[in-house]
Amino acid sequence: MMERGMSRPWMTPDEARAALRDGDGAGVRIAVIDSGIEDGHPDLVGMMLRDSVGFEERDGRIQTIEGAGGDVYGHGTAVAGIVHQTAPAAEIGSFRVIDARSLSRTALICAGVREAMRRGYHILNCSFGCKGLAKYILPHKAWADEAWLRGIHVVAAAGGIDDEEPEWPSHFTGVLSVGLARTGTEAIFHRPGSMVGFAARGENVEVSWIGGGRQWKTGTSFAAPRVTGQVARLLGVAPGLSPALVLDLLPRIVEPWQESLGCQW
Repeated sequence: MMERGMSRPWMTPDEARAALRDGDGAGVRIAVIDSGIEDGHPDLVGMMLRDSVGFEERDGRIQTIEGAGGDVYGHGTAVAGIVHQTAPAAEIGSFRVIDARSLSRTALICAGVREAMRRGYHILNCSFGCKGLAKYILPHKAWADEAWLRGIHVVAAAGGIDDEEPEWPSHFTGVLSVGLARTGTEAIFHRPGSMVGFAARGENVEVSWIGGGRQWKTGTSFAAPRVTGQVARLLGVAPGLSPALVLDLLPRIVEPWQESLGCQW
């Protein structure tokens, strides 16, 4: 067993399988880039909340507000709950960039992501997507490339309706893109030859929601954090694993995709 804090930039497939089975994400920091997290939700008892930060535009400038990462919609709490279930020993940071209408702006998202990277987070969970003109896409490409170069893992929810329709950051090379699988298990599935390379459970799942409650939801937003938690399990055993090595390892150790796993929207 590696001592905590020691870098280990490699892992055998057998070790990786054991980490996915037995790991808990200890020593790993996960940034939830979302609508915030409801600290104190009953489902999040025991979760280590490392940061709670909000991002808002005031007088044409993006403001970073410490202690303002509480959930304003519910989506981020749902994501955090799934991450915590999957990697209960990981530290989680709330970076609130989505508002009470479940809307955001490119500038807010970019600010939140860059602040998370500056604070040393190992994984960025991005259960959102952007479509549209290059002026919106290129800023996301810039931070996704920076994350890759810095060894920071980006897990992003795909669009869910048409996997071939470009959506960002999920369709950037180097981002671990996640779609839906019709399954009752916690398995990850590899989809070779697709821009959405992986899939996980996210259909008709009960998730934590704002106000201390729960709701039943379907969406890739809730598949992505399952994969985030599994990546945290790998990094908890081998802290030095790069995004490139994780993207190489996962197809060899997770379940193969079958067409029967596809979800109908």
